[in-house]
Amino acid sequence: MTLHILKLCVGCESVEDLADWQAERARLLPGHLPRHVTRMWPKQAEAVLDGGSLYWVIKGSVQVRQRILRLDPVEGEDGITRCALVLDP
Repeated sequence: MTLHILKLCVGCESVEDLADWQAERARLLPGHLPRHVTRMWPKQAEAVLDGGSLYWVIKGSVQVRQRILRLDPVEGEDGITRCALVLDP
């Protein structure tokens, strides 16, 4: 069963803002794919990877859908491992 994730896109005023922000950050990453780092690993990771998407809420409504390609472990500067949702551009 597919599981999707809903996230508030804090600081973005429009879909274009999100696209610009992701493109700028993705240029610095291997593979140049956008990602969103979360504190927690999804409890149902297999369901998320079975066709799941990240839905972005901008200005109070769901405005963007991005397919989740994979989940990568990322270690923060504080030494804590987090989850990077690697997204379809």
